[in-house]
Amino acid sequence: MSVRCSLGHENPDGSAFCDECGEPMNTAAPDATAQAQAPAAAPAAAAPASAPTGAEGSQTCPSCGAVNPAGEAFCSNCGVSLLGAPAPVPAPAAVEAPAADAVPQDQQQPAAAAPAAAPGALQARLVVEADNQEFDLSGKEIITIGREDPVSNIYPDVDLTPHGGEDGGVSRLHARIFVENGQYLLEDENSTNFTFLNRQRLAGKTPTPLHDNDEVRLGRVLLRFKTP
Repeated sequence: MSVRCSLGHENPDGSAFCDECGEPMNTAAPDATAQAQAPAAAPAAAAPASAPTGAEGSQTCPSCGAVNPAGEAFCSNCGVSLLGAPAPVPAPAAVEAPAADAVPQDQQQPAAAAPAAAPGALQARLVVEADNQEFDLSGKEIITIGREDPVSNIYPDVDLTPHGGEDGGVSRLHARIFVENGQYLLEDENSTNFTFLNRQRLAGKTPTPLHDNDEVRLGRVLLRFKTP
């Protein structure tokens, strides 16, 4: 094997000085042929795998929790090595409540039924057409109509004595209004001068439905039935 000086002169291996120019050979470059015959250098050790990543394209520091770019060897926040850091634990998926139709039928709670309206919850009033006197019928299931007579111990709920009842031919127990199945009904009590609903005479003891703004006439006394 030969060596060359910096000027390229070839000299035998082990020469202290170049035979051509006298240059010390300890600084000379080795012959290219020798370099070619030299064994290849051992491959570099494989680089250790980068620390596991947290979010996509990033890795989380195991010491301070800071997020660093993927491939970084040291945390930019605290300087701790990111090599071999434990993988982050994924967050548990949210658990959805089972759909109503997925619950077995025998485990489903029955819907509470809406309470039916009590008869007393109905509201209505009778208005005397002659003087606009009002009689509140709300909260009552049976309302008697006629004229007061202490001798006979008759005290109707709607006393028409002060509203022309006696001169108008109203009997002491002329008619009654009552509630049945959430509906107000009018019934003549076999009065002497009859009961009329919207100018139609009612047969005695025959309940007839009442509606808002109906005209009720007892003898010659005219009233108006009103609901909210």
